[in-house]
Amino acid sequence: MSALQDLVVGMLNAVGGGGVGNLASSLLSTSPEAWNSGLYQTALNIHQTAVKPLTAVVLAVMFSMELARNSSRIQDGGELGVKIVAATMFKMAMVMAIAQNANLILQAFDGVTQFMIGGVSHQLSAGGGGPAGLGVGDQMADQVKDAGMTGQLAVLVMLLIPWVLSQLAAVVATVVMYVRFIEIYALTAFQSLPFALLMHEDTKPIAVGYFKSYARTSLNAVTLFICIALYQKIVVDAVKVPDGTNAKLTQWVMGNFGNLMMAGIMLLFVVSVSQRVSRAIAGE
Repeated sequence: MSALQDLVVGMLNAVGGGGVGNLASSLLSTSPEAWNSGLYQTALNIHQTAVKPLTAVVLAVMFSMELARNSSRIQDGGELGVKIVAATMFKMAMVMAIAQNANLILQAFDGVTQFMIGGVSHQLSAGGGGPAGLGVGDQMADQVKDAGMTGQLAVLVMLLIPWVLSQLAAVVATVVMYVRFIEIYALTAFQSLPFALLMHEDTKPIAVGYFKSYARTSLNAVTLFICIALYQKIVVDAVKVPDGTNAKLTQWVMGNFGNLMMAGIMLLFVVSVSQRVSRAIAGE
């Protein structure tokens, strides 16, 4: 194929939703530890050197407050007092163990996310979006070739605005994926501190809010993957790729210009919808 023909095919693939599909599949199906091991290790180092000592201080304060609160309920020599002390000590031991193994709990969140993406990927494909994983341009390669240089130039001009919109939407989707990893790394750096706040009733909502944020960020990979896969199927159906090679490329582009414009605009809304779905699932 000529360079002009390759350009038209590539633009059709991008407008048809294929431009973000392969990137979404690779980014969303990768665990935080595997995506960038250097950043992940940096987050762990920050936790080890800066956050973990603070967690130890917070735990000491929380334990003291809990013992002081429960001591007012203890009766001299009463069996109830022994039960209260035993329950308090057991709670302290549990919180200490959980805080020391916070990384394992967060890795469990990540493991569940990867499991869900694996299950979804068997039902939906976020690759090319068309039959056999082909994009719109790949499916119309014969029509593009038959259009000749004049037809290809005309189509190139008509596709310019839809292509710009699709690239803008793809950039927004890509930024959301990268920001998701940055948010996970930042939350990982503070992993043990929220567990320490579980000890006291007044600070427990802070810890619950942390768990919800991490769950939302992890589940966002699943919701974004589902939304992008569904979006690509909708776009492929909307643009109505002709079956034969007799259809003229310029006529097809003119007849589907509105749907081609819609594809890029819809992707922007799809990213926003995926964020709202993840918040709804996480209870925010």
